[in-house]
Amino acid sequence: MNKIHIFSTARSGTHYLESLISGMRGIPIVPSPFEERDDENSPGSQELINNINEFSAIDSMVFKTHPNWLYPIDTSVEQFKYCNVPNDDMLPLVQQFTQVADYTLGLIRLNIVEVALSFALAFHNWRLDPSEIGSFRPPYKNTTVTIPIDDFVEYCYKVLAIYEVMFAQKDIQCDKIIYYEDLAFDSTDARLTGLAPIHDIKSSVKQAKSKKITIANYDELYEYAIKFYSIHQSLSSMMIANGVITDINLTNLKKRT
Repeated sequence: MNKIHIFSTARSGTHYLESLISGMRGIPIVPSPFEERDDENSPGSQELINNINEFSAIDSMVFKTHPNWLYPIDTSVEQFKYCNVPNDDMLPLVQQFTQVADYTLGLIRLNIVEVALSFALAFHNWRLDPSEIGSFRPPYKNTTVTIPIDDFVEYCYKVLAIYEVMFAQKDIQCDKIIYYEDLAFDSTDARLTGLAPIHDIKSSVKQAKSKKITIANYDELYEYAIKFYSIHQSLSSMMIANGVITDINLTNLKKRT
């Protein structure tokens, strides 16, 4: 198995897991053709089609995909909409893309509040440092930031929709599902992947410092998010208690035999 796919929400350890698998299997990390799209590389464009064809021809790699790269999501505060099938111009591309991997890992972070906080911090840092736009690796500099509640509401909605799409879509099925909360962020994580190491196990990616250190109003945001997901879980198929997902339907996510 030399084409390994990680399917997960952003801010859930995908960068770390890519690095771990790349090291233990001796294969490169390759960006998904859906990762960074612009007007020339938009759904239905010839450039995106060419990129997917080139991507499909790569012999060995590990890559990640987030649900919102493939499926339409509208999460304005006034409305909450998502779709578990691609747009018409994306459908054949997604179908081709899902045939690339020979092993797919589903990575789920159960603490949805921490994902929302991480989204908020990443986007806030982009605004502080425009050079970080296009990267989901926020520069955790020695600064403390305050994130306005009005901005945070948007991220709470967005994260809820992305989780829903991940569990509702039927195009990507996982050979194995692991949970962020089970990761130790050391070499023992190799056993969770279900993949046999070929090289010494290592990852150059470290777990980010606690957001309590970097977000000045962390407690305010955390308390708000707990209430938000308690109230708005009726919009989703998940059960959420104290900001943690306690029950989810994984039927569509698991590979059917």
